[in-house]
Amino acid sequence: MFIRTVVVGIDHWEDLTKPFADSLQKHNAMYMVIIDNGSQPPYPDYTQRVMRTERKGYGAALNAGSSGNWDWLLCCNNDCICTGNIMDAFSTLRPDTIYGNEWKYSYDGMEDGLPAVVDSAYLLIPRKIWDAVGKFDPQMDAAFEEVDYCIRAVSMGYRLDVVDLPITHLNLHTRRELEGYDKRWEATRKYFRAKHPNREGARDAS
Repeated sequence: MFIRTVVVGIDHWEDLTKPFADSLQKHNAMYMVIIDNGSQPPYPDYTQRVMRTERKGYGAALNAGSSGNWDWLLCCNNDCICTGNIMDAFSTLRPDTIYGNEWKYSYDGMEDGLPAVVDSAYLLIPRKIWDAVGKFDPQMDAAFEEVDYCIRAVSMGYRLDVVDLPITHLNLHTRRELEGYDKRWEATRKYFRAKHPNREGARDAS
C-alpha cells in the first residue's frame, strides 16, 4: 500500500511546516510532498520533496501534489504535529470512504440540509474515490474545499467517517493572515452557495 502525503504551507517554515514534516518522518516511513504555496522567502531544500507553486487556494495546492501512483492521499494542513505511527491505521480503512479528523456540522448552508462532512486538518482519500470524484475544485479558493469534496463524494454514493490518527491540529488558521483573505473568503462562499444551493439532505453521511 502506497500512501502519498501532501503538506501545504504558506510561510511559517521554521515554526510550523518543518516541525510537522520532521515529526511525520520521525514516526513514519512515508513519501511526502511539501507544497510551498508562494511563501516569501521560499522554503529551503528538505529531505523530502518540496514543490514550489504560485500562491493558490488550499485545494488547488493539494491538487498540485496529487500526481503519480498512490493508494491513499493524506492531505494535511501545516499547523499540525505528529506524535506517533499513522501507518497501522490504514489496514482498518475502507476504500469507499473519505476519512477526516472530526465531524464538521457547522459551515455555510448546513442549516439548509447539506450533509455533515469531515474536517480536513488531515483528510484521507482512497484512490478509488479520487479517480471517481476528481480533484478539488480550484475555485474553492479560500474555504469550503473539503466541504465541496465531501458533498461531491456523498452524492456519488461514497461514505464519510472520522479516523483517530496521532496528528494534532494546532488550529492556528494562518491563511487568515494573508492580505485580502476576507474578500476571497466571501467570494468563495458565494461560489459555494451557487454550486450547492439549499436542498434536502442527510445530516450524517456515515
